[in-house]
Amino acid sequence: MQQRILVPVNFTTASARALAVTRAYHPGAVIRLLYVVNPSDIASATANPVINPTHARDERSKAEDEASRRLATWQRDDEEQAVAVGNPAETISDQAKQWKADLIAMGTRSRTGFQQFLHGSATEWLVRHADQPILVVHDVDLAEEQKRHLPPVGDNPA
Repeated sequence: MQQRILVPVNFTTASARALAVTRAYHPGAVIRLLYVVNPSDIASATANPVINPTHARDERSKAEDEASRRLATWQRDDEEQAVAVGNPAETISDQAKQWKADLIAMGTRSRTGFQQFLHGSATEWLVRHADQPILVVHDVDLAEEQKRHLPPVGDNPA
């Protein structure tokens, strides 16, 4: 039976590294790339104190479509992709359960102190609460073998 690995991505260098390491060390695995649209990002993008429900749905749909388009640039032919909406950490955990992932592989930007307090960390939450093992890829230089598995990085929204 093939190992199923969920790789949450946010199109940062950290998530690109996690995907590259996963591809390099788990060549026979079924890999699913997941992007989570955070509802608070959609609400802040509307910049309207009274959000029109139709406008909010349109913004959500646009965000999901854009995420799908960008995931396609990272995804290989033998990989899957998914887009979900919700709190990133909890949604990643829920998606991993629903998809029956054996492993969650994700990058971290190693925030500490006030930045960590202010922004929190989906990775940290998942390490504490997810039902699956978590592979955390730190923001370090990759070996040449791993670099050839990197997706294109740029035009970063995060």
